[in-house]
Amino acid sequence: MVADTTINKSELLLWTILRSFELLALKQYEKNVAVLATDEKRELVNLLNSQAPSDEALEETSLSQSIRNLLNSATGPDEVHTLIVQGLLLETLGRTIYQIFENNTGLSSSTRELCRKGIQAGSSIKTNIHNLISEKMGLGEQLFQTFVTVSRPVIVHLDALGERMDSHFNERFNVTFADLMGEFVAELVPICVDLGVERRKIVSHLTSVLMGI
Repeated sequence: MVADTTINKSELLLWTILRSFELLALKQYEKNVAVLATDEKRELVNLLNSQAPSDEALEETSLSQSIRNLLNSATGPDEVHTLIVQGLLLETLGRTIYQIFENNTGLSSSTRELCRKGIQAGSSIKTNIHNLISEKMGLGEQLFQTFVTVSRPVIVHLDALGERMDSHFNERFNVTFADLMGEFVAELVPICVDLGVERRKIVSHLTSVLMGI
């Protein structure tokens, strides 16, 4: 049986959203942390551009402004912002998304292949991020205080996507925003602990931001 490579409207929207974030990540890396602008990341952006060359699929939805707000909050002026927001926070979120969808048999083979390449590109970033962050910001409490300040606006805008994301993707992909965030936090916390941040502090920070406290 020939695999179905055709992406449907919901998948096109997913590709478009992922393209927006991966393209921003590449631009931020090129500007502020050149070592993270890897060949794997460039290949991933090229693949996304091949199926979703514009934002048209996103602009037709209620997600457009919320995604724009999140992208704006994730755009930073310097190395520290880029390492925390792109290298740590959003790369972890991206790997979570790719891992969740990689084995979803309801998706086309093209989208599942995209997820495999996304995981590969994310892994190439993850191997460098610990050393880069420790060199530029230190570990433990010093890093935690910087993380709290820089990450809060991004997490707030990410949380604001919840209901709109579910309305577009839950029925089609059988994945809720709550499921995604649970997996994201489960992936992020151990990474932060490896960077010397106390588990209770990072969990408390994420919980308070997501609860709007």
